[in-house]
Amino acid sequence: MHAADASTQCSIPCDLCGSTDVDELCLIDRDGSYLRTVICRRCGLVYSDPRPGFEQVRDYYEHSYRMDYKATFQPKPKHVYRAGKVALDRFRRLAPILKRGYRVLDFGAGSGEVVFVLRAVGYEASGFEPNDGYARFASEVLGLPIRHGFYQDTRIEPESQDVVTAFHVMEHLESPYDALRHVRDWLRPGGQLLVEVPNVEAVCQWPRSRFHRAHLYSFSPAALEMVGRKAGYSVASSSVSSDGGNISVVFQKGSTSALASGEIPGNYERVSSIVRRQTSFRHLFTPYPYVRPFHKIAARMEERRATRNMKSPREILDGLIASELRHE
Repeated sequence: MHAADASTQCSIPCDLCGSTDVDELCLIDRDGSYLRTVICRRCGLVYSDPRPGFEQVRDYYEHSYRMDYKATFQPKPKHVYRAGKVALDRFRRLAPILKRGYRVLDFGAGSGEVVFVLRAVGYEASGFEPNDGYARFASEVLGLPIRHGFYQDTRIEPESQDVVTAFHVMEHLESPYDALRHVRDWLRPGGQLLVEVPNVEAVCQWPRSRFHRAHLYSFSPAALEMVGRKAGYSVASSSVSSDGGNISVVFQKGSTSALASGEIPGNYERVSSIVRRQTSFRHLFTPYPYVRPFHKIAARMEERRATRNMKSPREILDGLIASELRHE
């Protein structure tokens, strides 16, 4: 087989438009291991191909992912503090679409910090989490209504939720489109879904860190918005973080079940050009390689100071929330 033919082979049809016409973007992950990443020529969605089977993927996320990613079965105090600060930032961004009495569901709730913050300020929040250790921590240590399970198996009453959140979840799923269809069933008419994912167009990280095996998909803003439109949502708002690293989209449940085909003219050319243009040499001439390490060092020092005398995860989170309320 010629190399040109091998580079366009595809064993998994595109989850967005169904095409098997792909281009090869990369052959290694951020750890230097083999990982074949392709981009769909019709819509610009980026994904891993091939990848492990359904049962292997489920087993990895249920039992191994957190150990692989954070080297711990359940979060340590520093992880709780770090996730609590992130949860407060997510609440600030979520607040404009919330109203008193709203029911909020956190899809892929992790160790529960977002649900903890929402409940602390008066919302009826719950969630589910596929990782066994983190789901147990959320329910048993933090006492939150967070169930252990995958979205396909989680029983949510139809049209029972006002808002669903999915922070850094969709990139891990075998079919983001299928997940958004499930969420649509859970939302009341006009209900909203906030999705945040890493931005494949970002240039704030080292090029070699862009792809890794835990992320089955990598989204551009246009691809993420189109997945939602195809699943029957309208786009209420869309934004990219100040460093370009993350995409946040608020979707609103539409009155029809499907609104788009999935094809995005020109997106393949745009995304592949950005990815291929970002080299390590170019990255060295940006401020990111020099500023980010100092930010990380400062954050870790703050974590140590803040958690030194705190006795429990609940105390850590209560302290963060109290500090936030004092500054309002």
